[in-house]
Amino acid sequence: MALVRDMFERFAERQSHFFDALSDKSREKLAKIENRYSELIVTGPEGGVFYLQYKGRRFHILNEKPEVSYEKVDKLLLEGDEVNYPSGDEVLFDIIDGDLDPRAAISRKYFRANTDKLIYDTEEFAQAFENFLKEMRTVLRKKD
Repeated sequence: MALVRDMFERFAERQSHFFDALSDKSREKLAKIENRYSELIVTGPEGGVFYLQYKGRRFHILNEKPEVSYEKVDKLLLEGDEVNYPSGDEVLFDIIDGDLDPRAAISRKYFRANTDKLIYDTEEFAQAFENFLKEMRTVLRKKD
């Protein structure tokens, strides 16, 4: 199993800690994507293609591509630039380690989203992503 999938699965087990800490405003915005599907591609040997559904105020990792039209699946990509980072998994690991700021990853276009439901502006997304990272760091410390 690729490391990124393992991390996401471990996060999924603890996601209540993340979602329960969100502000009411953030929860209202997330309600707008209830039952939406996403395809997240993390490039690199430890990455992969992940299909997610936001349902019941939680993200669910699906085992296969959802049977909905292509247009109804939000596309998310985490990749490197082949100069500073060879792949998206390396970007993610450096963000989690604290060696790369999430805002820098967004501004350098390591993370891109193609969706009609972009519910956060860049700053809101960065703040939510930082909270996600806190949970990921907790998950990773528990394995050590």
